[in-house]
Amino acid sequence: MSKEEKIDKKEAKGNNKVPGLTKFFFALGDVYGGGVFNIMNFFYAIFLTDVMKIPASYASLIFLIGKIWDAFTDPIMGFITDRTKSRFGRRRPYFLVGVPFIFLSFVMVWYPVSFQSVFARFLYAFFSYLFLDVVNTMVLVPYTAMSAEITLDYNERTSINSLRLVFSLISSLLCAVLPMMIVQAAGDVKKGYLLMSIVFGTFFALPYLGVFAFTKEKNFTPAATKFSFRDLIIEPLKIKTFRTYLAMYLFAYLAIDTVSIIFPYYMKYYMGKPSMVSIVLGVLLITEVVFIPFYAMIARKKSKNLAYVFGAIIWSIGGILTFILKPSWPDMVLFAFSAIIGAGVSAVAVMPHTILGDVTDVGELNFGDRREGMLSSMATFLRKIASALAQAFILLILGLAGYINPVGNEIPVQPQSVITAIRVILAIGPITLLVFGVWAALRYPLKPNVHRELIAFLNKKRETGKIAESELEKLRKELI
Repeated sequence: MSKEEKIDKKEAKGNNKVPGLTKFFFALGDVYGGGVFNIMNFFYAIFLTDVMKIPASYASLIFLIGKIWDAFTDPIMGFITDRTKSRFGRRRPYFLVGVPFIFLSFVMVWYPVSFQSVFARFLYAFFSYLFLDVVNTMVLVPYTAMSAEITLDYNERTSINSLRLVFSLISSLLCAVLPMMIVQAAGDVKKGYLLMSIVFGTFFALPYLGVFAFTKEKNFTPAATKFSFRDLIIEPLKIKTFRTYLAMYLFAYLAIDTVSIIFPYYMKYYMGKPSMVSIVLGVLLITEVVFIPFYAMIARKKSKNLAYVFGAIIWSIGGILTFILKPSWPDMVLFAFSAIIGAGVSAVAVMPHTILGDVTDVGELNFGDRREGMLSSMATFLRKIASALAQAFILLILGLAGYINPVGNEIPVQPQSVITAIRVILAIGPITLLVFGVWAALRYPLKPNVHRELIAFLNKKRETGKIAESELEKLRKELI
């Protein structure tokens, strides 16, 4: 046995530490994953309605059709990356190829075209949004899949994904605070958005040079099944552990999407403080980052799903407080309420990512080979379908409530029906979703002790090719 084979065998056991340099550069890649979704969720809807002057009903179609298209490309990309064969591995080639496209697609989506026709502006926004989604899929599906392959160790996965989410949340913080500062500093709104897109397009693209150069994939055998869109969707859903994880993930991120898309409208039209959006979001996201070690400790000492439950409860308290908040109250109260929500979002955002790697081990138990790409892309596929419906529904509600598009630089006075809709969506929407997320978390079967048993079983199977049928049946009953 060669030295390289011995190293790979040792790593496959999941009991050796991942080098700090690998952790750092892999985690750095999530400045794109965390940042691009946040900047789009926070500012793109209001960019379409208030800068490009596209009616809310048209904007809802961009989100709906665009995200459904994006969702359907995810399982296809998962299939492709699981079966990619190259001297760089299954995942890493897409990081290098993606660098120029990340920059180009981000600039295109924020380019404020000045066509006289509303329909022409709609078409440009629609197709640039589709292009951005394709690039996201090409890069982020392999990246998410690779997070389950760096190590098989339960606690090391928590460490890597916690660091990854730190970078993601730092990026989210920058994407919440800086974009509107850049836009306002430019003087001209349209030039400001173009400058902002160039700055953040570069910021998102460059880290993938480091991800490509400094991370290493495990030598798992590429999956060999034939492409079947039905199997990509149906087979993962047969796994009980995956279904439970999926519910935790979907309801968590639907709640996050809901807050992201409606919050600028809340600050602009209910609180009457549009210039403070960046500051309030900054407080929320800084609190998210600060609380990551706290939830990581709970995950190590208790379990990841318990950390998720704690976070959901804290967020729900913050959501109730935002509903009773009055525009006349001191700004410090607004900051405090935002910090409470951030303290809850921290767990709800981080824990599903740390759990995914463990779920892929259950996938190996079920399928007999590693299908991280299938499972991660399936989760992303369903999230984007749900997100498309939710975000389109929110914009449609605003349109039906009588939302008034700005004319020039003046901020219109919205009817009371719009204000009420904004407040209810921001406060009650996430709480309702989190109730279902907590229900799923309490039913999640892959506790730390069960995961240790699973890893021991998989290691033995890889090394000897022999399995104890009684042990297999026990694990299948618990997890599948």
